[in-house]
Amino acid sequence: MTLYTIINLGLLIALWRVKETEQRRVFWALLIASVVSDAALVAYLLFSGPLTLAIVPGYVAMGIKALYLSYRYAIYWPLVVPALLGQLHLVALALRLPQAFVPTDQPFVVVGLLLGVFVFFSLAFFTAKQRLTQVERSRMLLEAVRNDQLAQVAELEVANSDLRLRNRRQQALEESLRAITGSLSLEAVLSQILDSLVQMLGAPRVRAAALTKVHGEQFTHHTLSSDERFTLQTDWAENLVRRAATQRTPIIIDTAEDDPAWDGLRQMGVLSALSVPLIDPNSKILGALTVVDSEARTFTDTDARHLTSFSIQASVAIHNAELHTKLARQGRLLEAVLDDIGDGLLVLNEQGATMLANPIAYRALQHSTAQNGNLREKLEEINRDLHQNEQDIIHASIQIGQDDQQRHYLIYGSLVRLNAEQQNLVAFTLHDTTEQKRQEERQRQFISMVSHELRNPLHTLSGFLKVVVQERTGTLNEMQREFLDLAVERAEELNRRITELLEFNRMDAGHLRLQCHWANLYDLIGRTCNRFQVQAEQSGLIVTTELPDQLPEIFMDSQRIDQVLTNLVENALKATPAGGRVMLSAEVKATEIHVHVTDTGIGVPADQQQKIFDQFYRLEHKTVQHGSHLGLGLAICQQIIVGHNGRIWVESEEGRGSRFIFTLPLMQREPNLNDAVV
Repeated sequence: MTLYTIINLGLLIALWRVKETEQRRVFWALLIASVVSDAALVAYLLFSGPLTLAIVPGYVAMGIKALYLSYRYAIYWPLVVPALLGQLHLVALALRLPQAFVPTDQPFVVVGLLLGVFVFFSLAFFTAKQRLTQVERSRMLLEAVRNDQLAQVAELEVANSDLRLRNRRQQALEESLRAITGSLSLEAVLSQILDSLVQMLGAPRVRAAALTKVHGEQFTHHTLSSDERFTLQTDWAENLVRRAATQRTPIIIDTAEDDPAWDGLRQMGVLSALSVPLIDPNSKILGALTVVDSEARTFTDTDARHLTSFSIQASVAIHNAELHTKLARQGRLLEAVLDDIGDGLLVLNEQGATMLANPIAYRALQHSTAQNGNLREKLEEINRDLHQNEQDIIHASIQIGQDDQQRHYLIYGSLVRLNAEQQNLVAFTLHDTTEQKRQEERQRQFISMVSHELRNPLHTLSGFLKVVVQERTGTLNEMQREFLDLAVERAEELNRRITELLEFNRMDAGHLRLQCHWANLYDLIGRTCNRFQVQAEQSGLIVTTELPDQLPEIFMDSQRIDQVLTNLVENALKATPAGGRVMLSAEVKATEIHVHVTDTGIGVPADQQQKIFDQFYRLEHKTVQHGSHLGLGLAICQQIIVGHNGRIWVESEEGRGSRFIFTLPLMQREPNLNDAVV
């Protein structure tokens, strides 16, 4: 018995140290060893005779082992061995020694065994009861966990269904957006937006859909519905659109019966509606997307969010389609202008490559190439000058070809400034002036022919008039002499006009020839002043000069400069009322001499001061009239001064007089410089 006690205590300690989950084989080996030891003890006790106190240590060890195994590992059969040991021993004794069924020498051993039986059976009962209670708790806990898991699974299924629905909506939205953004036709984009809108929300939930565009206070509705009432009567969405556009937020109507403002919707059989504003990338309201249904509470906040996301992309698509439509329209307009404009249009980049050209420009370049002209070289030269000097515009004229193939072009080159990332361009217009040049040449020939045809009979008429005035044909009375003097004066004036016309005709043809030499401007101004003294006195005017003590010699055509001074003084005398004054003056500047002809006459209005130098421009004034003119005098003066590399202009104040100023450049006279012809 002592050996059994030692063995089982050792087994108990070994079982306590062994972890069942990690050393399962060792655990079962120890457990089998325990079973074998118990079986050996039971066999010994059944056949050894009456029990003594020596059984106590073994019995205690057996009980401790049974309690430990039942408590820690839920193994209950070890409890049966100590519980049945006493009964089995008594049965064995009764069978073997009937005469000694109740041992009288040690009655407390029997009592102890019976008490042990009761105790171990009670322990087995309570342990089993506790285990059953734990099992029931575990079952209930497992049931609760299972119910929770079922609830979670149900929630996951709902979430999964919602996710699948959202995924389908997202896929539909993506497909719709691809279809929308894939088209640049505005009408196609609008139709695709409506189709996608219905597909995204679900056709059964949408009785009608509208895409409304806002143009100021005007609304344009594009509708989609199987009910013709919604397509024929398009103002049902207007109130919704106005409110959505004003608030710039989605409008959800759960039931139109709750608000009198939606009477129009109720009349169409609509109870619920959703309207989302369309806002372009520049935060401008383009319109709104609207859907309606005959059932109440059809549309939710989730629908509003989805429709808002859709509206953002729809706004971008509409904006892009409108831009494309506008660009296409402008492109067609530009193409039509380029094809039908009367002038050649050519655009070059900084390297001289052609960026844009119309048919007329191509024909001009082809004609230049065929005639060995230099039109392309001239364009490249202007292109370089504009880029290098950053001028705004340069104009030039060019002649190409000879005889019947001769063409004249007036070229205007303008610098087109782009952003910093792009090179500047130059736009050229090629104006064909061939017909104009031919017409001008015909006009010059006609003027020259008519002038010469008029000059010969006019000279003859003037000669006869002078013979009569000199009384070679007889004595004249006072009235005859007065009339004849007037006729002579008019003939001389007509001759001057013819001479002026011929002079301008030669200058306009480019036949102006200046016979320049070194001359004294001081003497020239003085002679001009003296020549007009008599005429000024007859008109009640004063002609004076205001000159420095000396003026440097000027390299000029003195006859032409005298013509300019004469014309300016004549005009001043004509424009100045009696009692006025005309003054000729000059002053030396750094590189030029300024000559002034100043009067106290009627002046030149500010809006005409640039026009008076134009050909055939006549400045008329109601107050003073001093004869008529062709309007060529100042134009001729300008050509003469420009031919001397000078400038001419007027400074005037209406009613207070005018000052005509022209400049002549100063030149350093070389000792051996010969007179030159320009």
